[in-house]
Amino acid sequence: MDSTEDIETRLEMRDMHEFFLDKIRGAINQSNYFEAAWLEYACLENRYYRVLGKYKKNCKYCKGKCKSNKNELALRTKIRCVQRLLDADIECVSMSFSQELITNTLSWVKKRNNLMHSLLAIETYQDSFDHAFQELASKGNELVIQTYDACTKFRAIYYQDDYVFNFPEECMERCACNAQSKEGAAKR
Repeated sequence: MDSTEDIETRLEMRDMHEFFLDKIRGAINQSNYFEAAWLEYACLENRYYRVLGKYKKNCKYCKGKCKSNKNELALRTKIRCVQRLLDADIECVSMSFSQELITNTLSWVKKRNNLMHSLLAIETYQDSFDHAFQELASKGNELVIQTYDACTKFRAIYYQDDYVFNFPEECMERCACNAQSKEGAAKR
């Protein structure tokens, strides 16, 4: 399988990602944990979006926001899609992502969302969020690094000349885009 981007685009994307990884490190070093967590979330969203972009066209339920070439799906939805393929032992995913990485990332996303949504709550605005965001940024940095590594491994396997990606029917049936699935029904 061939990459969809030319080498110049891929090199530019690499430089862009290095820029943002440096921004995360700088934000953590300067105790700007809120900024670091925000950038980490954006990086995680992008990495899972790029993974899904490789195979989503093979899913018969790929429609709406999923079918779009824009990064519109919720991060949890993207992660769960990868998790279904991990659970189905699809080689490019199971040799790249671990259940621990998926579980820790889902937990981190939930904690990050809870912190973001409680920031401007009257009951909690006087509490110190610094420590919570410091922990979030520190763990998020680890997850971003692990996710970048997983995505690099995924890409290497996915683009091997002899690799053929087969999207399992059971994963499609459990897709959030399938209105008949439990996950799809839960989205409504």
